[in-house]
Amino acid sequence: MACDEAMLQHSARPVLRLYKWASPAATFGYAQRLEKIRDFAEGLPLMRRWTGGGVVLHGEDLTLALAIPASDPLAGMSSSRIYREIHEGLAAALAGVQRGVRLVLPEDCREGAACFQSPVPLDIILDGVKICGGALRRCKSGVLYQGSLHLKNIPSDVIGAAWAEERARFSIPLQMEEDVADLVEKKYGTTGWINLR
Repeated sequence: MACDEAMLQHSARPVLRLYKWASPAATFGYAQRLEKIRDFAEGLPLMRRWTGGGVVLHGEDLTLALAIPASDPLAGMSSSRIYREIHEGLAAALAGVQRGVRLVLPEDCREGAACFQSPVPLDIILDGVKICGGALRRCKSGVLYQGSLHLKNIPSDVIGAAWAEERARFSIPLQMEEDVADLVEKKYGTTGWINLR
C-alpha cells in the first residue's frame, strides 16, 4: 500500500503496477470502520487502503495499482469516468482471452461490506460473478486506482496491454525507496492507521 501511494507521488506519466501477495491478507477501504471489517477478514492480517471500497481478500488475486499524475488528461476527468475508462480497457483485454467478461449493469448490483460480494456499476463480472473491482483516491499529485482481479491463469501481459505502451518489471526506484519506508513507518505500519475509524 505504501508503494502504491509513493508511486503516485513520483510518477511523471501513468504507471501500472501489478503484484501478488506473499501470503493471504485482507485490505479495506479508507472510510470503512475496523470493527465491521474483522468478521469478513476471517482472521487474516488487515491493512487499510488509502483508496476507498470494501473488504478485499488477497492471496490468489492479482492486485493492480495505477498512478495517474495530475498532468495526465485522465486525471482531470470525473471519478466515474476514470473508473469507466480503466475498467472498459481491462474488460476488453480480458474478453480477448475469456469469453463472457463484461462490465456490471445496474441490475447486477448488490450491497454489502465485502467488495467481491457487492458488485457496483462498472465493476467487471464473468458469468454473473464479480472478478474485478477497484477504488480511486484523488490528491494534488493526481489519481491512484487500486484494484483486485480474481481470475486465474490470465497472463499479466494481457492486463498490461490494456493500457501500457511500454512494459517493464517494476522495482522501486531509488528516489522512491525513502518515501515508501517513511509511509510504512509513519502511516501503514502504525496501529493508528489501521484503527483510524
